[in-house]
Amino acid sequence: MGRLPALVVVVCACGVALAGQGAPRPVSLLITGGTVVTVDAARRVIANGAVAIDGTDIVGVDTAEAIAKQFVGADTIDATGQLVLPGLINTHTHAPMVLYRGLADDLALMDWLNNYMFPAEAKTVSPEFVRAGTRWAALEMIESGTTTFADMYYFEEEVARETKAAGLRGVLGQTIIQFPVADAKTPAEALARAEAFIRRFNSILSSSAPRVAAMASLSGAGGMTIGRLARSRKFSVACTVVFNRSWMCARAGPPFSANRIQ
Repeated sequence: MGRLPALVVVVCACGVALAGQGAPRPVSLLITGGTVVTVDAARRVIANGAVAIDGTDIVGVDTAEAIAKQFVGADTIDATGQLVLPGLINTHTHAPMVLYRGLADDLALMDWLNNYMFPAEAKTVSPEFVRAGTRWAALEMIESGTTTFADMYYFEEEVARETKAAGLRGVLGQTIIQFPVADAKTPAEALARAEAFIRRFNSILSSSAPRVAAMASLSGAGGMTIGRLARSRKFSVACTVVFNRSWMCARAGPPFSANRIQ
């Protein structure tokens, strides 16, 4: 029996198939003894609970006593004193940008973007940069209990490959932006890359693989046009919405004020 030292045990499996009654069923893994936060329809929190996992499926969630009667595990994790809960979901990432951590902090959005991030990206972003940054980000997400993330960046096919290799789930968008960037010199070129990305990665990943939902990711690049193309070609679009009071006030002008824009 193994014992995890961390406070939280995160459970991520591709499916849920709850078991019935009968002789104890052999399964791959039992996580037992922890407080199980189910996040099910009844929002059950089971003190001294257990989870049975067989391959990629969660097959039982109940009290430790009940699970012990139904299943026998090839491996067992003692989660006493810990929380056992579903994987966390990060809904806004630019995963490779972990490589810029510490470059510029505590700045207004447009100052940060125009004077630091965009110049840095123009000099450094490449497929190799994206691969290395995504691997680092994937490691940090796994260590923190994040199993699914929504991402947009350049060379997003590299993000998709590293996401699949790490065993994570991703909702990934190839960026379409209005100025020249590392992987596309025009919005039209970026759109072509996005279409190729969607066709390739939505077709090669099976339901049993770590899932990557490929899409176009829009950042201020002719939203109406992209929207019409997305509908005609039947692909999804993720967009960045800025909620920054100083930026919004500057664009809106009088009579708007920071106090009125929340």
